[in-house]
Amino acid sequence: MRHRRPERSHVPLRGYALLDVVLAVTLFAITVTGLLMVLRGIGDTSSDFARDRFIQQQLEGLLAEKRRVGIEEMASETLDELSGITFRTYVEPFEIDNGEGDALTELYKLTAEAAFTDDGGEQLEKAELVLYVQEQK
Repeated sequence: MRHRRPERSHVPLRGYALLDVVLAVTLFAITVTGLLMVLRGIGDTSSDFARDRFIQQQLEGLLAEKRRVGIEEMASETLDELSGITFRTYVEPFEIDNGEGDALTELYKLTAEAAFTDDGGEQLEKAELVLYVQEQK
């Protein structure tokens, strides 16, 4: 005669089911938080790139505009109220040696600047252009 093992009573695993739900919710929350942080970083980078591109276009435009006017009219300063960026231009004599010991004359350096504040503090972007301007006789 064989001895039968006593059958184990089947104990419900309700405690483990609750643990599974808590772990699933926790992992979901961590994943969603990580995704939101990545999306925020992408948005910040995109807006910084758009601002940098705007500044570059404005500085190029200022140099193109101011090079067509007389030396006296090249200096200016404007505030773009929408972006909070201050654009200024100024001109100064530019002296360079011609290689024979003589200074080249009638050269000017036109500078366009954009000043703004971001998370890193005060920022200044510059673009420069050397111009040859003949004196009117």
